[in-house]
Amino acid sequence: MAEAGTTHDGTIHELDRLARGGTLNLAGGACKAAAGLVLVLVVTRGLGAGGAGVFFEAVAVFMILSNTAELGADTGLVRFVSGTVALGRVRDLRGLLAAALWPVALVGAVMAVGVFAAAGVLGGVFTHGSGAGEVAAYLRTFAVFVPVAAVVTVLLAGTRGFGVSLPLVAVQEVGIPLLRLLLVALVVAGGLGSTAVALGWAVPLLLGLAPAAWATRRLLVRAEGRSAAPPRPSRVVAREFWRFAAPRGAAAFVQITILWVDVLLVGALAGARAAGIYAAASRAAILGTLALEAVRVTIAPQISGLLARGARGTAQVVYQTATWWLVAMSWPLYLTLALFPELPLSVFGPGFEQGAAALTILALGMLVNLGTGNNTTVLLMGGRSSWALANSAAALSTNVVLNVALIPRFGIAGAAFAWVVSIAVENVAASLQLQRFMGLRPLGGGYGVVTLSATVAFGALGLVARTLAAPSWPLLALVVAAGCGLHAGVLWRYRELLRLRALAALVRRRAPGGGPAEVTAATRTGVSG
Repeated sequence: MAEAGTTHDGTIHELDRLARGGTLNLAGGACKAAAGLVLVLVVTRGLGAGGAGVFFEAVAVFMILSNTAELGADTGLVRFVSGTVALGRVRDLRGLLAAALWPVALVGAVMAVGVFAAAGVLGGVFTHGSGAGEVAAYLRTFAVFVPVAAVVTVLLAGTRGFGVSLPLVAVQEVGIPLLRLLLVALVVAGGLGSTAVALGWAVPLLLGLAPAAWATRRLLVRAEGRSAAPPRPSRVVAREFWRFAAPRGAAAFVQITILWVDVLLVGALAGARAAGIYAAASRAAILGTLALEAVRVTIAPQISGLLARGARGTAQVVYQTATWWLVAMSWPLYLTLALFPELPLSVFGPGFEQGAAALTILALGMLVNLGTGNNTTVLLMGGRSSWALANSAAALSTNVVLNVALIPRFGIAGAAFAWVVSIAVENVAASLQLQRFMGLRPLGGGYGVVTLSATVAFGALGLVARTLAAPSWPLLALVVAAGCGLHAGVLWRYRELLRLRALAALVRRRAPGGGPAEVTAATRTGVSG
């Protein structure tokens, strides 16, 4: 018997949505990643390893605080807005948005006051010797923007819940990163000091607030124009929302801390210069996760809506297909980074090649991160926020213990190893939970094809080249060209198994297979990508 909401045409439609949203978000993510990488180059070349270390330590504190201030409301809105629309309860949306936004703004404001007051103490904690005063100056400037960053992210998450990606791409992945790059580059070139650098980095967040609010309101008004059931009491909506979002908020704190705590601990235990080199290596390592983020943004409301309608089989197809596409796109990059780490690091400036071992370790760890797909997102959209919290807590505990134990002895390579182990802990746990308790198999038949193809085309070929000759840019270009040809050939050979027709059709801007598909209101009016 077919499960509720699952048909062949429905599955085609969901792959259509995945490819359409994934293509737009991948383009936006590429812009954000490129701008971020150039920003790291501007900072490292303009401020040196020590100055860059101080800057990134302050950014790490800001990112942990602003993401924590979101309280899980961003993920909560993606799940509840999409689920509410799918179930026809659109008159609950206004109360839902209010319940999500007011606590975030309030907590963000309290954090801003706290970090401003404690900036001097925090600067002393996260520096090993000099640099405490400069870290404190950055933090006092950043503090004002903590609630702004949190509210902007939650508003844009609301637009994702409506199944629309364009506002998030335009504001958070294109507008803010490009403006930030421009302002910081001008400030660094002018030698205007740490306060000006901090303002150049943070002011774009404030400028993103108005368009994020406008897009959310427009989508809300449009949704409320549909016929729907009477609204439920606001307190009921808020209770349901925060029952899910609160554990997610704790998990978000844990996850963002995992992402940035190693930079802080390297600075505290090894000094600002080591923190600068490690920050460059780790930011280079997460460059390839733009594909993961692009698919996450698209897949979250899809999975939420499918599970709400009981279409578990279609949800599994979407999840597995997304994972295959992720591996096909990202593993070539990480295998190349693992084998030729000195070359990309040399771009950041003199001395950054010392991070080569750390980048190799991080790149290998990212194979696990990307290779398990958006497993935590699927857990969350299935309502298992407490499971995600437990996984993240275990990963953070592992990360901190290993960092403290390994950094004094092995330096930034020890920090990289700690991060990789924590990644494995969280992702393996989430994948096992999906399969055992939710009946969703993460891998599927196409997984072996894409992993083996990438490993042979870039891993084995690159290893042979590295063994036969010293690393150089011409050698790297030759390996990448040969690997791309071989990998593309394998993907083409197995294109039907990997469902690449859906992706190719959306790149050509036409629906795959000519099958019928429901069209959302946002798509009909041209709001979505």
